[in-house]
Amino acid sequence: MFPAGIAAKIRGMRLILVSNRLPISPQGKPTIGGLATGLSSFLDHWKTSGNESLWVGWPGPVDSEEERTELSQKFRKEHNAIPVFIKQKLFDSFYLSFCNNTLWPLFHYFTSLTKITEDSFESYKEVNEIYANKISEIYKDEDWIWIHDYHLMLVPAILRKKFPKAKISFFLHIPFPTFEIFRFLPSTIRSSILQGLLGSDLIGFHTQLYTQYFLRSVLRILGIDNNFGTIPFEGRSVTTGSYPMGIDYRKFSDFANSTVCKKKILKIKKNNLKIILSVDRLDYSKGVLQRLVAFDLFLKQNPEWREKCKFILIIVPSRTQIQSYSEMKSAIDEKVGLINGNYGNLNWSPIIYQYKGFSFEDLVAYYNVSDAILVTPFRDGMNLIAKEFIASQTETNGILILSETAGASAELGEAIIVNPNDVQEIADGIQLALTMPEKEKEKRNRFLKRRISKYDINYWANEILKDTNKNNVSETYSKTIHFKKEDWKQVISDLDSRDKTIFFLDYDGTLRELEKKPEDAFPTEEISDLLRALSKNNSFEIVLISGRTRSFLETYFSDLPVHLIAEHGFWWKKPNEAWASQFQSQSLWKEEIKHLLDEYEARVPGSFVEEKDFSLVWHYRNADPEAGLKYSKELMDELFQISANSGFIVLPGNKIIEVREFGTGKGRAINVFLESKENVSVIAIGDDATDEEMFSAVPEFAISIKVGLGDSIAKYRLNHPTEVREFLKMFV
Repeated sequence: MFPAGIAAKIRGMRLILVSNRLPISPQGKPTIGGLATGLSSFLDHWKTSGNESLWVGWPGPVDSEEERTELSQKFRKEHNAIPVFIKQKLFDSFYLSFCNNTLWPLFHYFTSLTKITEDSFESYKEVNEIYANKISEIYKDEDWIWIHDYHLMLVPAILRKKFPKAKISFFLHIPFPTFEIFRFLPSTIRSSILQGLLGSDLIGFHTQLYTQYFLRSVLRILGIDNNFGTIPFEGRSVTTGSYPMGIDYRKFSDFANSTVCKKKILKIKKNNLKIILSVDRLDYSKGVLQRLVAFDLFLKQNPEWREKCKFILIIVPSRTQIQSYSEMKSAIDEKVGLINGNYGNLNWSPIIYQYKGFSFEDLVAYYNVSDAILVTPFRDGMNLIAKEFIASQTETNGILILSETAGASAELGEAIIVNPNDVQEIADGIQLALTMPEKEKEKRNRFLKRRISKYDINYWANEILKDTNKNNVSETYSKTIHFKKEDWKQVISDLDSRDKTIFFLDYDGTLRELEKKPEDAFPTEEISDLLRALSKNNSFEIVLISGRTRSFLETYFSDLPVHLIAEHGFWWKKPNEAWASQFQSQSLWKEEIKHLLDEYEARVPGSFVEEKDFSLVWHYRNADPEAGLKYSKELMDELFQISANSGFIVLPGNKIIEVREFGTGKGRAINVFLESKENVSVIAIGDDATDEEMFSAVPEFAISIKVGLGDSIAKYRLNHPTEVREFLKMFV
């Protein structure tokens, strides 16, 4: 089952599979769901290959602590399952409110049904923490953690902080929306979701389109570009890609050809009526009402088909406690009644309506006997029903009528592809399916079967495992690790053995949050008080080392007993002294470069040029993210072509491109500063590419801290200036 190369690498590996629901109920019965059904074959092969698997998920409501303890022991022993228990009120806020009233409708483009509340997102975060903690209890080195679907999008990042080297995959089973839809979420929520997912080694989607939508959101919201789907994030590389989920083809095909199935078929097809099938759980994204309207139109426009066909409508109950679902159920009931009333008679009902769940065996029989199936969701991640139907075909060669907005349409092009919003197109699709010549039906299904049988559930899981493995063992962008708060005191205590501690502190993005306009990023009272308190300690020496101009630093910090280094090292002001230059300028290049940067300022709305004594900066933080990225690469190319022997260097930063005099830089300034220092500790904190020079220049024993996203050579990472200020307060 596993290719030789993979089999050798996974031998002895344990899989921790994580989903919202466990595949079994508290009573020990299998739960209904595509994931549990789909993965059963893969897990069987995983077990026969000598590997262990554990499934983590919610089992359903379990009230007493005694029952929970008993169930945990029983599930672990009998099912290799780890139940996650959640209080009912919290689960309702997490599942019913945020998952089903926020994420589900938004990701399926039903913005009018999307409800967003801060409380429900807090519940979502809390439940994701609970899942991560449960995984942490059972995690061992070398385990493969595979997290599934939109309920648990924060879990990867939580686990990554706990286990930096863990092998983590995430797969999204629903569509990922376009950036224009995704940004309906408040900024804190959408950023948290993206950063949560980026805790993975691999993020998988059903189609390339969903992958591109995700990458575009990462660029426009987090400002992080990708290289052919690989995203640099917090010193790691995150792989994204399209992995269309398959089914256990042989299971469906074998049963469809069995004697048991043929007996079931005889009970369904008691006459020669053509059968049009529709199978779905109750959900507004499935377009069931549109199918009924289309079938009504088909009967109206094709009266010769009355009493010669029947529409079997199977709806599996789902989320009945949500108002929009119960309202939809009433609308479907009403429409079925109208169609049967308008066209039916004592001998014929156009629609056979069944509102209940069906067993695997009964579903395959319905698939096999049907002449056509309507799979026309408004939007769907994949839709495995389409593949199950094809796999179940034998002599009948039923035709698949498939929505162009289902993920499966990217693979199943031989189906009759329709627009789910166009009832006339669906009605025409029904007519085409029922009148299609047998040879044409056989030809279409032959191609579909060949593709589905090859790209089955095992192929899908193997590809995800292979690419996760490849990414996890590859070299990371850096060795920077998250600086956990519980480690701060230990770091501080390690500094006590030296005479003095020198702090090299960047300003923008480090001490102070970035602003759209640099002039708005003036120091707050908290920052001023913090620097003043630190500088009062005779064991500390504070160096504010920034790309800012002399005038800015002097305006806000000249009253503090701290060293000020401006323009990344060109100017230096010691406490109570005048500014001094570190070297003689040869700035003959500035006029030519200023003209070039001004051109880009004109071409990219929102960008602007900042001129300093010995450098020029093109800022594009306020520009459209995609335009800014595109033109920044173009400008970099132009600058590099003319930079050789021109007296300047080009340095890309955080939404900036800086052109500065050759020989300047924070690294050079720090080397000069430390020349006369002995027996000192050093702490260097910065957020930008310019600060990498600082991290390179400080001694090996220094505590270097990168702030925010991006790769770095720093030893540690903090997420935000608020954490930097909190860390520095430990010294006060």
